[in-house]
Amino acid sequence: MRVLLPSYKSIARNCRNSMTNITSTSQPASRESWDLNITGLSKRYGLGRHEKWALQDLSLTIPPGVFGLLGRNGAGKTTLLQILATLLEPTTGTVRIGPYDLRRNRREVRRMLGFMPQEVGFFPSLTVKETLHYLGSLQGLDHIDKQINAVLDAVNLRDRLKSRVGTLSGGMRRRLALAQALLGNPRLLIIDEPTAGLDLVEQQRFRTLLGTLGAQGEQTILLSTHIVADVATLVGRLAVLDHGRLIFQGTVEELAMRSHGRSWLWRTTLERLEEARQRRHLLITAVTPVVDVRTAANEVLARIEGECPDPTAVLSKPTLEDGYFSLIGGTSSDEDNYAERLAALRATRRN
Repeated sequence: MRVLLPSYKSIARNCRNSMTNITSTSQPASRESWDLNITGLSKRYGLGRHEKWALQDLSLTIPPGVFGLLGRNGAGKTTLLQILATLLEPTTGTVRIGPYDLRRNRREVRRMLGFMPQEVGFFPSLTVKETLHYLGSLQGLDHIDKQINAVLDAVNLRDRLKSRVGTLSGGMRRRLALAQALLGNPRLLIIDEPTAGLDLVEQQRFRTLLGTLGAQGEQTILLSTHIVADVATLVGRLAVLDHGRLIFQGTVEELAMRSHGRSWLWRTTLERLEEARQRRHLLITAVTPVVDVRTAANEVLARIEGECPDPTAVLSKPTLEDGYFSLIGGTSSDEDNYAERLAALRATRRN
């Protein structure tokens, strides 16, 4: 079966036109661009022996456009998003959106932000229109019906206006989540794991939508994900969190270049790769079976970060993923997962 990906130009055109309609019914079409400024932000859970710092002295300036936030699970990304969405109170530090302080001007800040969490608890018995009308009413929005039509056009869900939410596919529910975040034309759009669990077509659609929104330059879109491909295709600048601390901020190219001269491709066997890993503690980021009748048994192409693993390995142009792995390194769980992948590869080759 042939799958036709939606045209980038058609999606971008619909999104631009729809966002123009949202702007015309919510806020003035022309408005000043504001930075998001985070200074000395920390969040502590518990006290004494049970104390845990989810964020520690985080300072960051995020300009308008699409800004990426990367980090492994437990890095502090969700805590930061919840603070910015006014759902969680920080222990110390300040957050400002333009002239507004997050603590002192909470009501004003809430009016200018849209939040798309990873999981949204919609009422399955409500229709798409009823859902957005309910959420728009809670925000006190004017011209709700016009805004509903505009955001549904932007996410290509207009034809599902009368469908019950419970009948929508996973990808459609993610688009509905983005639609509710776009209501009111927010200055700050916070998006958590936008493409997690989506198929390739829906991933492409989401990246196109977000890229089009970011290109307009009036919104600050904070995109939090552990999927490096989302960041590589969408953002110009990004930050990396690890154990609650900021360990990198800069451009996508700057992060990729951290692996310059340290990214290797090595065609070898599983046995030699495992032996080298145990002996030299290699950081192996990818293992691909070599599909060729002339290859030796268990032959693979391994991507490795760090020192040259073998004289037969060749340097490779670094990618964003290479730079990310070189920055955060490996963990014991990474090694356990790698061992499991090796066992699965061996079983595949035997079959």
